[in-house]
Amino acid sequence: MERFLTARQLQEQLQVDRMTIYRMLRSGRLNGVKVGGQWRFREEDIRQIVTPQSGLSGASPVRQPTLPLPCLQAMQQLFSEAAEVAAIIVDPRGQPLTDFTDGCAFCSLILDSEAGRQRCVKSWAALADGTNSAPRLRHCHAGLRLARATIHVEGNPLAAVVAGQALSEADPADGQLEQLAELAGACGLSLPRLQEAYSTIRRLGHAHLDKMLRLLGILGVAASRIGSERQRLVSKLDRIAQITMES
Repeated sequence: MERFLTARQLQEQLQVDRMTIYRMLRSGRLNGVKVGGQWRFREEDIRQIVTPQSGLSGASPVRQPTLPLPCLQAMQQLFSEAAEVAAIIVDPRGQPLTDFTDGCAFCSLILDSEAGRQRCVKSWAALADGTNSAPRLRHCHAGLRLARATIHVEGNPLAAVVAGQALSEADPADGQLEQLAELAGACGLSLPRLQEAYSTIRRLGHAHLDKMLRLLGILGVAASRIGSERQRLVSKLDRIAQITMES
């Protein structure tokens, strides 16, 4: 059985006033029938109006999904405080979308050089692989532990939260001189300064790393839901604006 909406129900669904409904009726943009002196509207007709794929000529293109970065920056800050690790949000190419929170001196030194920054971006891009898999520990180009949580908006991988900048207690405490020397040469950095900064890197136990991965997974899910909800709201407002302009 077909379902019909009243004028008030249609107002609430489209979030427009009654005069807009009447203008849409007069212009032919909206079809309705009168029952006992009251307008009624087929729900299927309304669904066709508010659906972007309805083939309406002149309809506004759907905006590409974007992320509410100020909100995500605040969420990232809370995550860093709770997990006690550094974090940043990057796009699929590894380019930063937010500022680092709780970054370590070693990584700050590397990022201060252009060559070092490019190496970090390459590592972040490799992490931001767009999968739905749970966060797991990996090594960056400098040998530090990192993990990522992908942020999906309506099924599209838009970004990734990259967290870590730490070492595991299981990582060897020595034997890093050769790797640091190679890193210093590639980034144009002073080896003694790099060694000093390396000695300040946090070493995390198994329980701490597990906590980081668990919180990172929660953050990824929450960020994806917020991004998707924002996109649905933006799309709805775009459709309402188009209806209003055409009425």
